[in-house]
Amino acid sequence: MSSESGSTNGGNGGAKPYSGYHNRPRAAERNPLAETGPGTPGGEYLRRFWHPFMLVSELADLPVPVRLLGEDLVVFRDGGGRLGLLHRQCIHRGASLEFGIVAERGIRCCYHGWLYDVDGTVLETPAEPAASPLKHELCQGAYPVREACGLIFAYMGPPETMPELPLYDTFSQRADNVLAPFKLHFPCNWVQIVDNAADPIHNAYLHAIVSGQQFSPAFAVLPALDFVETPLGFLSMATRRVKDSVFIRASDMIMPNIGQFLSGSNNATEECFGIASYLTRWVVPLDDTSSFYMGVANLNPYTTKHRPMRPEDFGVGRVALIGQTADRPYTERQREPGDFDALVSQGAIQNRKAEHLGTTDRGVVMFRRMLARGIKAVEAGEPLALPRRYAQNPVPTYCHDLVMRLPSQSNIADLASIGAFGRRAAQIVIETDDLAAPERERVAHERIKRLVTTDLVG
Repeated sequence: MSSESGSTNGGNGGAKPYSGYHNRPRAAERNPLAETGPGTPGGEYLRRFWHPFMLVSELADLPVPVRLLGEDLVVFRDGGGRLGLLHRQCIHRGASLEFGIVAERGIRCCYHGWLYDVDGTVLETPAEPAASPLKHELCQGAYPVREACGLIFAYMGPPETMPELPLYDTFSQRADNVLAPFKLHFPCNWVQIVDNAADPIHNAYLHAIVSGQQFSPAFAVLPALDFVETPLGFLSMATRRVKDSVFIRASDMIMPNIGQFLSGSNNATEECFGIASYLTRWVVPLDDTSSFYMGVANLNPYTTKHRPMRPEDFGVGRVALIGQTADRPYTERQREPGDFDALVSQGAIQNRKAEHLGTTDRGVVMFRRMLARGIKAVEAGEPLALPRRYAQNPVPTYCHDLVMRLPSQSNIADLASIGAFGRRAAQIVIETDDLAAPERERVAHERIKRLVTTDLVG
């Protein structure tokens, strides 16, 4: 491009001061990874999974209109207590079933009284002659719905490939665990929210160094980063040496849109080890430019020991971490931005043609490659490699943290040795996934301790 018309970033003006005229962002292009609607490559891939879209507490006696994966739907609970999720427009004349009358069995369109069962079967067409074949020839679009952990889940893919709804060991491995459901709305594409979880270095800058002390001071220590594959996806890891201790925080990236995280309140002053999760969340696409960040907080003595939290700290539009919503005044959000501000400010769909990835973005690249491989597998009619499908619940997971005091002669000091220790510890967590808690934690912890006392001592 000539100097008279300007250029895009990456050109000759890219490294020069005041180069805005010659260094404009590249124009956005269609991104199949970000697509969510029916018939799109990304949307068809997403339809191979269960997605939560509502808290059980949100559904009362009236039907609720919802949007999910680019489709307009209505959810209701009939008089028999069964959940239904139907296409919103009645197949007769198109009136919205959000104004339908919930029946003892199914839901009745207010316009002409057609009655639909929760599976879309037409039960009655009362204005038609008794011999009318319409109710045998037609069916209202419907999707399977399940209720678990205080959440309502939908499966919107081909019925013949419907998997079991996975319930993770996190929910039940501690007898004193309390599940606290929550749901937040993010007006942006789902992929950039998952990218954030695959980017553990942002915890140091956004949550500890630049924007204020949202996480503990330990997070201001720059970590060794690693991204270790698991049967479900990968671990997004940060391993730090904090004074005389090694501190691991390994978040569980479960393909395609689930993340499990421990709290950012661990100050790395007391030894600990847990294969656990404080937050289990799904990023649920409503459409290409809007998403729910929702799931459950797992509240128990281990996950709340650094910061007490209560079930009432979570709910619709509410989670116990600053910066996850737009509810604060704008100027306050400018002074102390959070995840919501960093993600939504990228645009409704981030322009990936204008980004410049660095070495700390390896997790982002890993996630996008896994996502692309999954999309291609669905297009080719092949089985998905990730996440591994389990025949029964609970499904083993891998989120963990560790603080361990180092011997005075330990050679775990520079980033390379710190990172090597974190990777070997993660591999132990993965290798012990056939054991049930608490045996798994005990065995894994003993093996990790041996890394410090034998293998990695100078």
